[in-house]
Amino acid sequence: MTRVDLLDIDDIPEEYHYLFTDEYLGDRHIFRAWAHNPDVLEATLEYLNTLYDQLTPRRKELVILTVAWTRGARYEWHQHVDIAREKGVATDEMRAIGGGDFSAFPEAEFVLCQYAEAVATGEVTDQIHAALARHYDPSEIVAVGLLVDFYVGLCNYVASVELPFEGGEFVGWTPEDETVAELFG
Repeated sequence: MTRVDLLDIDDIPEEYHYLFTDEYLGDRHIFRAWAHNPDVLEATLEYLNTLYDQLTPRRKELVILTVAWTRGARYEWHQHVDIAREKGVATDEMRAIGGGDFSAFPEAEFVLCQYAEAVATGEVTDQIHAALARHYDPSEIVAVGLLVDFYVGLCNYVASVELPFEGGEFVGWTPEDETVAELFG
């Protein structure tokens, strides 16, 4: 059971209702928890959308899945298995990340996942940074680091409030195609 009530749209000031439309957020549990402080929710989403715009949607999802796996964050993993499919990440690629094996990815994505894991664990080396810098410019490196840090914090927050994930049973770290189809259509 979550430690923070999940608010419904009628529980928040009307000026923030637009945040919960299908065109914007929908009603995912994380946003319903954050709705206790709609000013922070709105500002956080603006910041997060700015970070999202710095990478391709696929690469953004690779980073988020890597952070979720590295941190053992079931909620974020479960949510982003569904989201990542829409952004071009195949289930076999998710299984690779969930198994800690980035070797199947092209070099630019391999080093991206490796860097995301290193930032999430606080273990970035000169070698890992140099490998990333061969494929990404400094502005992208800043964005990747901040995206990882955001999701590390988010994973910690979700754990602290014991937020349940949507969509039935946990999809698993190495999800089968059938399970993904059953849970997410």
